[in-house]
Amino acid sequence: MNIHKKDRLIILAVSIILTTGLSVLVIKGVDRASEMTASVSDSASNSPCPPDMVFIDFTAGGFCIDRYENAAGPNCYHQDPANETETNVNIEDSDCIPVSQVSDTPWTNITQNQARLACNKAGKRLPTNKEWFQAALGTPDPASGWTSQDCQVDSNWKSQPGLTGSGENCLSSSGAYDMIGNIWEWVEGTVFDGSYEDHKMPEQGFVQDVDSEGLAYETDFNEASEGYHSDYFWIRSQGVRGIARGGYWNNQADAGIYAAYLVVPPSFSGVGMGFRCVK
Repeated sequence: MNIHKKDRLIILAVSIILTTGLSVLVIKGVDRASEMTASVSDSASNSPCPPDMVFIDFTAGGFCIDRYENAAGPNCYHQDPANETETNVNIEDSDCIPVSQVSDTPWTNITQNQARLACNKAGKRLPTNKEWFQAALGTPDPASGWTSQDCQVDSNWKSQPGLTGSGENCLSSSGAYDMIGNIWEWVEGTVFDGSYEDHKMPEQGFVQDVDSEGLAYETDFNEASEGYHSDYFWIRSQGVRGIARGGYWNNQADAGIYAAYLVVPPSFSGVGMGFRCVK
């Protein structure tokens, strides 16, 4: 087919225009991708929390909480304290700092006051009941059939207590792991003769209703509530009692974000008691 010179010139011009346009589009696309990458990078660098903590959008500007249950840091003399005395050796060592990291052995056999001191050494503090509850919201809490990927409430991990972050499904909406089960976690506050912050706590039983801190104010000794995932509230109403939240590795359906343990004094330490910190 014969193409006149004028027609060839027109085709060439159109080709140049199309090629130029595509080049501009490609360049703009690359620039846009670079902008998006930079935006993500800026967002991560602007996070108010260090990498081992997650941000909880909350009143007064929010706060940071440890992503995992705390473990004894690499410079601690006792990596897995067997009793309160070994925990005290760690706390008195200026180089021993608790850490929040995946696949670590939780620091247990620690009293409420020792947990408070350990957090302080890391430039943090124990969470309040309200902070702990807010960070735990959204953690899946099935009533039965727990697998190795779920929270450890039925000895369903390889060890008891298990390594931090072992259950990939045991993750709160804010990104905190192991808020249910594995070990009880000390929080700030004490109960005196069954009263907490000037109000009387309910008797021991299944949680039927809670306050804004996720603590039970109504219980039933015999009947579990599906609305509160059959979580249980333990209390001893004489003397001074520390507060621990979440449940431990063998509480089964009794464990959960509404489960609370107000039974032992603040001086108690045990293999099922641990902590995490906030700042």
